Amino acid sequence: MKRFRRTLLALMALSVTYVCVAQQREVAITFDDLPYVREADRQTDYASDASGARNINQRILSALSRNHVPTTGFVIEKRVQEMGAAHGTSILQDWVKHGFDLGNHSYSHPDFNQLSIEEVEHEITAGEATYVRVMESVGKQPHYFRFPMNRTGNTQEKHDAIVTFLAERNYRLATCTIDNSDYLFNDAYLHMLAKRDIASAVKLRSEYLAYTSAEIDYYAVLSKEVFGYEPPQVMLLHDNRLNADTIEQLLKLFQDKQYRFVTLDEAQSDPAYSTPDTFITSYGPMWGYRWAAERRVKVNGRLEPEPPAWILKYGKD
Repeated sequence: MKRFRRTLLALMALSVTYVCVAQQREVAITFDDLPYVREADRQTDYASDASGARNINQRILSALSRNHVPTTGFVIEKRVQEMGAAHGTSILQDWVKHGFDLGNHSYSHPDFNQLSIEEVEHEITAGEATYVRVMESVGKQPHYFRFPMNRTGNTQEKHDAIVTFLAERNYRLATCTIDNSDYLFNDAYLHMLAKRDIASAVKLRSEYLAYTSAEIDYYAVLSKEVFGYEPPQVMLLHDNRLNADTIEQLLKLFQDKQYRFVTLDEAQSDPAYSTPDTFITSYGPMWGYRWAAERRVKVNGRLEPEPPAWILKYGKD
C-alpha cells in the first residue's frame, strides 16, 4: 500500500511537471530606435550626446546579459549618422559583442502612409548602411525589418508592394504583440529629470512598471481570445533613458509571470505567426488586433488599459 502511494505521488509529480513545462510562457524582448531615442526637446534629452547614449545602451545591455535575455535591436540609420558615424557604429558594435541581433527600422523612421512606394523602398535600402555591416562583422546575416510605428501599408497596393520588396531583399517582418507606450512615459520622464522633479520621476517609474504589468496581462488574454492559447509574445521597448533606469524591474515582471526569454526567431516560429498578413490599416496596432481581424474574432479594444492621464499631461501646460 505504501509503495502504491509512493508510486501515485511520483506520477502526480511528473504530471504537474509536464503541465508546467507544456504551459511554459515565452517572450522575445526587442528594442526600437537604436542607437538611441532622440526627443524633440534636445535640452531634456539625456541621450543627445554620444556619452549619454553609450551610457544608456551599456546599462540596458548589461541587464540583458545578466538575465540571459536574447534581444534584437532595430536601427534607424539616420540617427547613427546624426550622432556621428563612429559613435553610432560603436554602440551597434556593443550590441553584437553582447551576442544580440540587429534589424532594420528604416533610414529616418517616417510615416510610411505619407510616402510613395518608391520612397518606402528607399527608406528600407538606405536603412541598411551601417547595421548590415556590423552584423556581418560577427558572421551574422540580418533578416528582420520592423516598420516605423508599425504602419505596414495603408492601401492594398502599398501593402502588397512593400511585402514583395521585403521578400526580394530576404527580409522577415518583425512583429510585436505587447506595447506599453514607453515613449509617452519617457517624454514626461525626461521633462521631470530636466526640472529636477525627482518626486514625480519616482512616481512615474512606479506607475510605468504597473502599467507595463497590466499590458502584459491584457495582451496575454487578447491572444488567448484569438487563438485559444497564448503564443510566444514579442515585447516592444525603445532604447531610451526610462528603460535604462527600469530595465531590471521590467525583466522581473516577465520572470514573475513565469515567462521564459526566447529569441525573436523562436517566438515567431509559433504557428500563430503564420497567420496571413492581409490586414490593411492606417494605424499601427499590435499583432493580436491584426490577427483578430484576420481570423474574424471580435475583441473589445476598449478594455485595454490607458496610461495615467497625469503623465500624458506633464510638461504640456
